[in-house]
This record gives sequence, structure tokens and C-alpha cells, in this order.
Amino acid sequence: MNLIVGRNGLIAEELSRRSTYSFTSSSRDTDGFFLDLSDSEYFDYRSIEQGANIILLAAVSSPDECKNDFDKAYNVNVTGTRYFIRKAIEKGAKVLFFSSDVVYGNVTESVDEDFPTHPFGEYARMKDEIEKAFESEKNFKVFRLSYVLSKEDKYLKYLRSCMAENKIAEVFHPFRRKIIFIGDVLDAIEAILDRWYEFPNQKFNICGSENISRKDIADYYNEAVNNRLKYTLVEPNEAFWKARPKEINIVSLYLEDLLGRKPTKISEAVKNMAKGDR
Repeated sequence: MNLIVGRNGLIAEELSRRSTYSFTSSSRDTDGFFLDLSDSEYFDYRSIEQGANIILLAAVSSPDECKNDFDKAYNVNVTGTRYFIRKAIEKGAKVLFFSSDVVYGNVTESVDEDFPTHPFGEYARMKDEIEKAFESEKNFKVFRLSYVLSKEDKYLKYLRSCMAENKIAEVFHPFRRKIIFIGDVLDAIEAILDRWYEFPNQKFNICGSENISRKDIADYYNEAVNNRLKYTLVEPNEAFWKARPKEINIVSLYLEDLLGRKPTKISEAVKNMAKGDR
């Protein structure tokens, strides 16, 4: 049994195209196992089989929402999530928990999985709290995601629409991450489910090899569309930076081994995704 918690996001959607997964749903009127993480004690835990793989993607993920409606977000991201994970592990399931690179805080030096966490903002502190709650569990592993780039990415869609409408795009800068291509994330998920016990480590930084800014992405895209995109650099306001670090320079000790190759170059991924926009 492969069960995805959080069916509405891009990762869940792309995984379901590759293989057969069951899903939880926060609505009783849709297919799937009903689960409301704000009230997770009422989930039917009898449906979790011994040896099941659970991919836990669901969360209140907006840094602004976590800050502005803290109690609601905490109830989902910590209280409900912690209860669900504990019960799932007790049933003999393996839980792959999706965390974030923001647990490291604003770091310009390279940090790997052994580096201590310094969570930046409420969302990061919630993720870090769940990580620490299950540090001794062999059936609990963590993917700390960097920024995930795909064709459905809001920023790429924004650049595409600005070019099509001959508008000048506003590009936030500086804002750097070790961006990872969606295909690498999916490959890493499938690999860890197949090779879970080959990796004694619990935490994986899921990141690319290069520190990429939004300006870099705009330049890669522009090169692919024959310089038809016009953009200007914009410094984000103070409120934006209160919830987001300017830079997180993570590296992974394990990702290449997990993938069996180096991560996809973002410059090549952007150019390939832009082929239909030329």
C-alpha cells in the first residue's frame, strides 16, 4: 500500500501519473481515505496496513498563513500531523515526511544534513518540531525540499504570461535557493521507497547542485525564447523577508547516491520546459 497524504499538490499529481497510489482526502464527498489533519484522531487507522508506505505532503505551507493564523496552522502542521505519524508508525507503516530547507534558516555557507537546524519563521519551526519528535524512529524519514521547479511553477507561468502579453516582468532579487527539478524529486521518492533500509540516515536534503536566483531562471528562460522576455529587478519589501530567508545554501550527502546520478541542471530543465513557448 502506497498512501499519499495531501493529494492536491503538484508532487502528488505527478506521482499518481507514474504509479498507483491511494490518497487521503479532507472531504468526505471525494474518493480516498478521509483525513482531516486538524482532527486526525478520527482517521480510520485500521486502513493502514503493516509495511505501508505513507508519503506525507499535506501541510499549511504558506509562510504568511503560518504567521498570521498561527493556531490553525499549528493544529494541522504539528498537533494533527504528529498524532497521525505516531499512529501510522504504530501500525507498522513507513512515513516519508516532507519538510523544507527553511529549517536551516538564512545560511550562505554550504550546510548538509548533519548541520544543526535554525528554523526561520513559524512554518520552519513547525516542520522542525515534527522532525525532532520522531528522530529515533527507523520508519520515519525526512525530505527537506528546496524550491521545486516544474512547468506548472507559478513563477514560470508568470514569466510566460508576461512575455505573451508583452509586459515587463518584475523579478524579486536577491532570492536564492538550491532549486531542484520536479523529475528529480519524483525519482528520489520512488528510490527511497524501494531502498528505505539501505540508508541509515533519516534526513535528506532534496536540492540541486547550484545556488539559483529568480533572475537566473528569468535569464535561462529568456535564452530559450530568443530574448523575447523583458524584466526588471525588484527588491522585495520587508514583510516578504520576515517570512522567507534571502538565501539557503544547502548540499546533500546522500541525494546522488539515492538518484544514482547528479541532479538535473536547472538551466537545462528551464530551456526544455520553454520549448513550446518559442
